[in-house]
Amino acid sequence: MAEGLLTDEDIDTALVALEGWRREGDALLKDVPVTPDSHGWLTEAVMNEAAVLDHHPEIEHTADGIRFRLSTHSAGGVTARDVELAARIDHVLDGAAPDRG
Repeated sequence: MAEGLLTDEDIDTALVALEGWRREGDALLKDVPVTPDSHGWLTEAVMNEAAVLDHHPEIEHTADGIRFRLSTHSAGGVTARDVELAARIDHVLDGAAPDRG
């Protein structure tokens, strides 16, 4: 299923509502400062949300926390699904996501 790329304007508009997210090339990125003991549950919670959308975010453990990188590789950039997953990740971070585990 091919997804359409969002325009630069669409991405800029979406980023207004996504606190802490930024665009880097063909992806949306967010760095989340968390302690190493939080990496496991946070990664699992985000992957649960990603599974609902049949999406595959890149999750990198950094010295200061976790970096999320969202891009739809089959489309070659940012799509509506990336924006939706970014919003779901924010809900997880806010503790508002339903427990899907």
